[in-house]
Amino acid sequence: MQQFVIKFKHNNSNLDKRGFQLIHAYKNFFIKSVTGFALFIVIFLYGCSPQYLKPTIVEGGVRFYVKSPDAKKVAIVGSFNQWDKDKDALSGPDGDGIWSITLPLKDGRYEYLFLIDGEKWMLDPSVPSVEDGMGGRNSVVYIKK
Repeated sequence: MQQFVIKFKHNNSNLDKRGFQLIHAYKNFFIKSVTGFALFIVIFLYGCSPQYLKPTIVEGGVRFYVKSPDAKKVAIVGSFNQWDKDKDALSGPDGDGIWSITLPLKDGRYEYLFLIDGEKWMLDPSVPSVEDGMGGRNSVVYIKK
């Protein structure tokens, strides 16, 4: 069996150096372009994704938020109010469809859900959820002031 070997002779001419510089420049341009485009896509998608307001410690307690622009009434129901549907109604909606309430909660772990128009149970998308022991899930928040 015959083998063919191709040998490249390196020539240090200015033409070879210029060719190498061009290839290197195109490679850097391509990498920067792809990286820049990928970064643009990530920022764009982040800006287009729904942004949820997390429960926030404020003067007087913890402020909860939920976006439900078409709702007529919204309540927060949880371990902090013995799951009473009528106890804690949220105010709103504001111009962005956000409902909110401030609850005087002490440090601790609380499970809760939002109740939309007295019928639809909704998890808080800004916090983790846990199994409720009855086949559903509850939002969970840990308060440490």
